[in-house]
Amino acid sequence: MVKLSVAKTTITGERVFGYIRVSTKTQTEKGYGLQTQLKAVRDYCKQHGLELIQVFKDEGKSGAQNDNDTLADRPALTDLLASLNGIHKIVVLNTSRLWRDDTAKVIIQRELKQAKADVISIEQPSYSLYVNDPNDFLLNGMFELLDQYERLSINLKLAKGRKTKARTGQKACGVAPLGYRWTGDAVIEIDPNGAETVKTIFREYLRLGSIGKLKTFLDTNGYTTQRGNCFSKQAIADILKNDFYKGVITHGTVTSTGQHTSIIGASLFGRVQTKLNAGRKK
Repeated sequence: MVKLSVAKTTITGERVFGYIRVSTKTQTEKGYGLQTQLKAVRDYCKQHGLELIQVFKDEGKSGAQNDNDTLADRPALTDLLASLNGIHKIVVLNTSRLWRDDTAKVIIQRELKQAKADVISIEQPSYSLYVNDPNDFLLNGMFELLDQYERLSINLKLAKGRKTKARTGQKACGVAPLGYRWTGDAVIEIDPNGAETVKTIFREYLRLGSIGKLKTFLDTNGYTTQRGNCFSKQAIADILKNDFYKGVITHGTVTSTGQHTSIIGASLFGRVQTKLNAGRKK
């Protein structure tokens, strides 16, 4: 017979989830059967004025020899963790229904804390995820290091992939420069309207002789950025210095001939750079 304990603090009317689980028939023999857990959770919520929205149930695998705590074998728990939006309390008969080994415990606790959720354990009325347990300190630290290592590994792989693409003359990722657009096949191609704007910016800069005068010209004639805004002086300067327009791919220390079609000829691009450099010296 399961003895129900009364929690020290509850919030009347709060919406909660319930979770029940058995993984082997031995748990039923010890008083942890699904029906026993379900009744305990329902009775507890009724007694404390909690609105039980849903009870998630993992029945485990028939014929299991051990009390397996593999999270992959617990689809209901996965559904529960994915459904926590707006629900901040999980009612269980005992925390052993949520985890039975330290690895599962750390992973589940971290998911619950990210959702700002806590556990109400009927048989452990003083339990809270937010009461520090010295035994969890080392494991949490190890998992945080593993998370950092995984993120670093992913970033390294992405960086290597971008450099490899750059060496072969392909733009790796990111927003397409004005005058270009990405196709559905992740190939960059010329955008005719934007390309005309880019050509105008290069030609008019040589004619007018300064970025300030060029900005006035662009504003007066209604030229805008891809987002429909007026060009800033910095945006104009970035366009004039971007060698992508003459068919070059630059990524970090890697520079190569691009596979994309250039918008500006090498001669025009070179004359613009000469004028920009002369302006900086003055």
